Amino acid sequence: MLRSPAKRALLPSSLIAEPVLGDLHDQQSLAQACSGVAIILHLAGVAHVSISTKGDDTNVAGSENLLKAALQKKVRRFIFLSSSLANAAAINSKDMTAYGKGKRTTELLLLDAANKSQIEVLILRPVNVYGIKMKGNIASMISMIHRGRLPRLPALSSEISLLGVEDLTNAILLAAKSNQVARIYTVTDGQDYPIAAIEEAIYRCLEKKMPRWRTPAVILYTAAVLAGAMARLRGRDTGISSRTYRNLTADNLFKNEEICAELGFQPTQNLYQLLPEIVGDIVSETKPPQSQ
Repeated sequence: MLRSPAKRALLPSSLIAEPVLGDLHDQQSLAQACSGVAIILHLAGVAHVSISTKGDDTNVAGSENLLKAALQKKVRRFIFLSSSLANAAAINSKDMTAYGKGKRTTELLLLDAANKSQIEVLILRPVNVYGIKMKGNIASMISMIHRGRLPRLPALSSEISLLGVEDLTNAILLAAKSNQVARIYTVTDGQDYPIAAIEEAIYRCLEKKMPRWRTPAVILYTAAVLAGAMARLRGRDTGISSRTYRNLTADNLFKNEEICAELGFQPTQNLYQLLPEIVGDIVSETKPPQSQ
């Protein structure tokens, strides 16, 4: 289902599906889209929200509208693309985000529906996804290093989990075909990526020499906090804040054993293999680097 007719042009010609127009806030269009449908793959959402009300209108209320339409039209299976950030909300962690809280709220709505009706619910929690047109901290790092706006990071030992977009697609298809019900699976490519190694790989792809001087951690933290404060004052989300600092300096690791064992998921992608293409795409869409 597409919200805008212009999005049709972005769909691959090989897609074996009939796109329909609709909106998560238009109950009639949702009912029409769900009519005669056996499986829903709910991938829509608003990411990178800084306050809870900004994304809840779509991430929670919109998802609830789609669930109502699915129940009304007796859809058999409902696959929901959540986020690994929902894990922090599930355990009420201090690292909980507005986006993660909204995803967890939707998870609970769906699991409750599965318990009270015949609909089969399965939930996927992907970690940060890499691929062409990716967004997030790594994309920001690439752009800022290219433009000469990011000094070398402090000596970091932190590691993160990631997931390739094609592997995510395969995980969604496996979820749709499986007979598992009321389960939540974390999805990663199974590798632990050191932030320091990612930084080095970005410099290599850009063919830039890494500065010898590292930014002291306290300076990086202060700059991130100030950037976040300025963005809030201007009403613009630059993607840089104190949370950016935490994401860079703290481990953010997840395991994928359950989805591998129960759904037969076998990731094949690796960030370092795709990074040259990712970097090239981001560089082509950013302003020329500052002279140094």
